[in-house]
Formats: sequence, C-alpha cells, structure tokens
Amino acid sequence: MPYQMFDHGRFIEFRLLGVVRGVDLPGDDWYRRIVQSGRLLLDASDVEHVAADLLWLAGFARSVQSRGPFVTAVVAPSPLVFGTFRQALAYRGELPHPAPVEFFTRREPAIAWLLEQVPPKGG
Repeated sequence: MPYQMFDHGRFIEFRLLGVVRGVDLPGDDWYRRIVQSGRLLLDASDVEHVAADLLWLAGFARSVQSRGPFVTAVVAPSPLVFGTFRQALAYRGELPHPAPVEFFTRREPAIAWLLEQVPPKGG
C-alpha cells in the first residue's frame, strides 16, 4: 500500500496513494506522533481502488486508534472509497477511549474541522 506520512505540527497526515492493499504500514514512531499530536488527517484523495479486505481495514483502524485517543478527519472524494472506509469504521468496534472520526469529500473542510477539535486527553 503506497502512502506518505507528513508531520504538519498541529496534525499528522497519512496520505494513501494508488491501490490500498493492506501491506506496508507505518512504524511505531508514526503511531506515537499521531497520538502525541492528537489529530490525524487520513487523505485518500489519490486512492484509485481499495483491494484490502474490509475486516482488515477495520482491524487496522482499531489497532491504530487503540494506541491512544486522537481525532481523525478522513478525506475521500471517491464515493466508493468514502463508503468503503465508512464501512470499515463501522466494523472497528468499541475503543477504551474517545476516537472521533469525521468523513469529508474535500481536503480543506477536513483540515478546518480537524484544527477546530481539541485533542483528547491521554496523548
């Protein structure tokens, strides 16, 4: 799964590219940065197709979000990618802490919403 990670200071960006297959995930350093910043922008604007299993995506979301509380803004202009990621979130299950997620079709409103959020305590 090709991706790029960016530390924007006030939030961390996880930008997905091409085909999401469910391999090659960011390491523990990035997970720590996400929890420390309290905000994650998951930008799927450049995703062409999601080939990963829906339950794998849900497990990935749960494993990342279980590391600590943070808010997430998901950008997915493609209706298919948008819907797939929303389904994965529904299968994520309950977490021991708040982990709000909002979905957007455009990047600018996602960043604006993300920066309005107060990062949850515990990060």
